[in-house]
Amino acid sequence: MNNLPEILEQELEEAVEVKSKKSLHRYIVLLTDNIIQKNVYYQNTNEIKSEVRILAETMKEGFKAVDKRFEDLYRYMDNRFEDMNRRFNMMFTFMSVGFTIIVLLTVLFKFIQ
Repeated sequence: MNNLPEILEQELEEAVEVKSKKSLHRYIVLLTDNIIQKNVYYQNTNEIKSEVRILAETMKEGFKAVDKRFEDLYRYMDNRFEDMNRRFNMMFTFMSVGFTIIVLLTVLFKFIQ
């Protein structure tokens, strides 16, 4: 990059009729500064793009972890509700059996008397 301004200045001087060497030199300096600034700009944008990609990957991993945590929580809650449902079914069964026994005993005592 250090030789680029000199090479451009020589090539342009040979290709075109130069009236002012200072003007040609200023033009080449502006042109090469612009090229260098573009290179710096492209480097910065590439760095930012890579950092954004890394950030996006990190966020995806974080969201996956949160999704897994919620799935585990839902699974735990489902198991809890299934256990409660089994308990209610057992209670209902025992209550039904108990009422049936009470009704049968009542009928038997009525028959005996």
